[in-house]
Amino acid sequence: MIMIADEIIRIDKFISDELEEIPREKIKDFIKDKKIKVNNSFVKPSFKLSEGDEIEIDDSLFHVPELKAEDMELKIVYENDDYAIIDKDSNVIVHPAGKIITGTLVNGLLGRYGYDGLSHIGGDDRPGIVHRLDKDTTGLIAITKTNEAYKYFKKMFETRKVDKYYYAIVFGNFDKKKGTIDNFMDRDVHNRRKMAVRNTGRRAVSHYEVISEVEGFSLVRIKIETGRTHQIRVHMTHINHPILGDPVYGNVKHKFNLDHQLLHCGKVGFKNMEGDYVTYEAIPHEDFLKYQKILGLGDKDVFEN
Repeated sequence: MIMIADEIIRIDKFISDELEEIPREKIKDFIKDKKIKVNNSFVKPSFKLSEGDEIEIDDSLFHVPELKAEDMELKIVYENDDYAIIDKDSNVIVHPAGKIITGTLVNGLLGRYGYDGLSHIGGDDRPGIVHRLDKDTTGLIAITKTNEAYKYFKKMFETRKVDKYYYAIVFGNFDKKKGTIDNFMDRDVHNRRKMAVRNTGRRAVSHYEVISEVEGFSLVRIKIETGRTHQIRVHMTHINHPILGDPVYGNVKHKFNLDHQLLHCGKVGFKNMEGDYVTYEAIPHEDFLKYQKILGLGDKDVFEN
């Protein structure tokens, strides 16, 4: 697997933050066993990365049982020989993790393209995967079909050259209809499975704009500069506007039968491998539109075309 550092940070922490399902101690052991290189050289777990450093990780870190191709209905927004843009459904994990080795987006990709039709330098357990969306976050995700495309997209994501826009239905009304949340995020000290705004960690930047609102609820568009784990969910909760339905960061009682956050990646833009700036869009899914209508936050016409 190839990764590109996007800041000055210890290598073991950087990899742990990026690969949250792998324990940090295991990552340290891999570094000590010389199974991880930085710019083609072996380093210590305490080594501090610089922006642009290339990290190469031995695939044995991601050892999982043989992955099976599965027949899965994939919503293809666009594809060419290098990459595809997919509109991901909720309740779909992007790649295998732990005991979950079926029903992931990777299984569906293998069913459609086969192993040889996907990039495979991102880890044996994640062919084609160059970035992630949370299990219950819907919307646009890029997958790569060649190793060359993987390297190109990975560098774009790590150097923040991909524009990503999300829609969310959140609790409350905003005094400022536009704003920027700029702080640091790290593991929650009370629950390592959660992220939190802290004085330590990695910088996280989100820009929000209110599209429509009714008493007690708002529909917002959010552009993220960084792509930290659970970034939008943590940021919205931090400013006292948790996302409706969020089972982890919501902590707000409501009357709706929702078990997942109403968060959707609706637009991405970037320069393709030919140097042309391209954009792809997908309106929120049925359940998002349902609650948008119930709450009186407009209809699908409010989303960009």
